[in-house]
Amino acid sequence: MAKNPEPPVRVISILVGIAIGCILAYAYQVNLPTLFYETYVWASLVVFVTIPVLAGFVSGLLHPAMAMKNGLYVGFFSGLFNSVLATVKLIYAPALVPNEVYAFSVFAIMSIFIWTFLAAAASVLAEKFYE
Repeated sequence: MAKNPEPPVRVISILVGIAIGCILAYAYQVNLPTLFYETYVWASLVVFVTIPVLAGFVSGLLHPAMAMKNGLYVGFFSGLFNSVLATVKLIYAPALVPNEVYAFSVFAIMSIFIWTFLAAAASVLAEKFYE
């Protein structure tokens, strides 16, 4: 009788991490005020850091052997999804000053790499936690 192949744990851990990051990023962007002067900075900062850390930690726990690489993938794709959502939201916002749009675009590009770093660090922490 043929033995069923085991599911690819690495792919599953990356997909679970990306799903967690994307769902939380969607909830974050939907509940975030559109205009910059309406935002509550500390709450936004806590959520901005917590989403990639949670997604990376879960990904690192699911497959600790490749935690760093999985965290990089999870953080990059979750951050990219968050930036795309924020950009689409900004496009449909009321008229803004062009300087604010340019400043936001620089922040959106930087946030992808920040999320990548945070998710990778959380994955490595999960790997150490697993041992």
